[in-house]
Order: sequence, then C-alpha cells, then structure tokens
Amino acid sequence: MPSRRSLLISLFVGAGHAVGLLAVAHALGYTVGPAAYTAVGAGWRYGGLALVASLPVWLALRYRLVAPFVGLVATTGYVLGVELTPPGPTFRDVAELERLAEPTGITVVENGLYIVRYMTNASVWTVCFLFIGLFEYVVRTTRDWLPDVRAPPPWLSVPTSRRRAATVAATGGLVHAVAMVWFASRLGVTASGGFDSILYPFGAVGMWILAAVPLFLLVRHVLVAPAGLLSVFVLLDVRAEFTASVDDPHALYFGGWFFFLGILLATGGVEYGLRRLGGYRPVLPR
Repeated sequence: MPSRRSLLISLFVGAGHAVGLLAVAHALGYTVGPAAYTAVGAGWRYGGLALVASLPVWLALRYRLVAPFVGLVATTGYVLGVELTPPGPTFRDVAELERLAEPTGITVVENGLYIVRYMTNASVWTVCFLFIGLFEYVVRTTRDWLPDVRAPPPWLSVPTSRRRAATVAATGGLVHAVAMVWFASRLGVTASGGFDSILYPFGAVGMWILAAVPLFLLVRHVLVAPAGLLSVFVLLDVRAEFTASVDDPHALYFGGWFFFLGILLATGGVEYGLRRLGGYRPVLPR
C-alpha cells in the first residue's frame, strides 16, 4: 500500500479511536470535554488517544507488522470491556467512605476511569507499541521461517552498521526517557531522604540507558531477548496504572532502572551463549 494512503488511513482510524473512546467516557459520566482541560492538556490527551491507535495501524498497513496492532486491539478491548460490563463506575463522595457527617465535595470513582487513565497515559502506550513493532521487525527480517516484512526501509537493514545502530539506539532511548520522565512527573514520584533533586536526572539518564542498550543489541547483534523483555517491562509498568494502588510500580522502574538493566543484560548474555553453542553468528557490517 502506498505510504501516503496508509498514513491517511491510519490517521483516520486514530481519530475514530479517540472519538469512540471519548464518547463512551462521556456516556459513563466522566468529565472529558475540552472545558475540563487547558488547551495543551486537551491536545495532549486527545492527540495521544489518536496517536496510540494510528501508529500500530500504520505499521500494519505499511510494513505488515501485526504485533503492535494486536496489542492495540487487546488493550482497547480490555478498556472498553471493563468499562461496559458490571460493576459499572460508581461515583462517591469521600464523606461516604470516611463516614463523615457532611459531604466534602470530593468525588472518587470506583470500578472506573479506565478510559481516562488510558487517555492520560497514551504516550507511554505508544512507546510500548513502537518497541513491540521494532522487535517484530527484526525478528521477521532475520528469521527465514517467518513472513517477510513489506518494503523494509533501506536505512534499517538488520544487522545494521555500528553507526546506524547507535543512532537507532540513541533515538529510541531518548523517546523512552522523555515518556518515562513525564510519566514519573505526572504520578508524582519522589525520593525519601532529601534525594528529590537528583532523582529525576538519575532516572532520566537511566531511562535512556535502559532502552538504548537493548535496542543497540537488537539492531546491531540481533539479540532479540533484551528488547523483547524491555517491551514487556514497559507494558507491565503502564498497565499497572489502570487500577489505583498504594504501590507504584513506576517508582521502582524509574528509580531502580539499574536492576532492570541487569536483567536485560543477563538475558542477552544467555541468548548470546545459546547462539554460540548453536554455531550462529550474524555477519555484521561496519
């Protein structure tokens, strides 16, 4: 399919995805109209809902990458399923929960807000689908028993040169870092003991390293396990925000990134060892 046509179709589907979810949210009684947000806030939320669907659809139409699209369908289906099946969202005043004599005017929602959380965190979901797409691209490009990718871009032959791999890794790491720093800021992640001033610089550098390393190993050395596991980490991190909890998985992911990096490196080492035992060594361009 021509690139312009696939782009227009994906944008159309993304807009329909956003309008449909917002219509359901409005019918459920959520305050999701433009008046509830600033102009920037409304653009971020509505645009995020459109982009999170447009990207997987574009990857499916342009390159026949199916995993991001399957992830989109599963996630959107889950959100709509839990919103539209009993028990539905229940709006309660805090006074009812705290057994206070007078209403406080502060409303909490039980068994709901899935669409709102999906909309607010759409940027992180988009990064997740992007990494899943890159993972599938490399796997299908380097495995003869899988269908070929349609019209692979010439600038991303796999395995690629060291310089190209560094560019892909640095760009992917930056995208991951921006999304995760914003995510931590929105959730109000803090550090005890007076370390708030170094938490975000430390976390930002870590978020870049955590994505750049497995992406470099993926496109340069065709080590797929670290990048696949990174996608799982991002998926579990953002999925946990669908339900309110006293625990914050993203605080651990953001502040303890070196722990997750160790797991990714160990996984890559195991895959490399198994590959050497099997006698497979990819031919690496300069």
